[in-house]
Amino acid sequence: MKSYARLTIDMNPEEHAFLKMASAQLGVTMREFVLWAAFKKMAAIDDQWLSEKAGETLKRFESLKASPHQKRKKEAL
Repeated sequence: MKSYARLTIDMNPEEHAFLKMASAQLGVTMREFVLWAAFKKMAAIDDQWLSEKAGETLKRFESLKASPHQKRKKEAL
């Protein structure tokens, strides 16, 4: 069984609406959008170890065996 950690982010209703709209336009969940954005930003940090780990995670996101719908989602990101 996989173990997960939870992160709660407080935002105002307008920020939530924008995040929801952006995610919908890309055809991804808000979770997918936030994780992808966070790891993309981490990959750009000037810390070799952290950047490498973030890059590995991004590759995992991008290399998921995907249906045509999921491939469109990945291309949008």
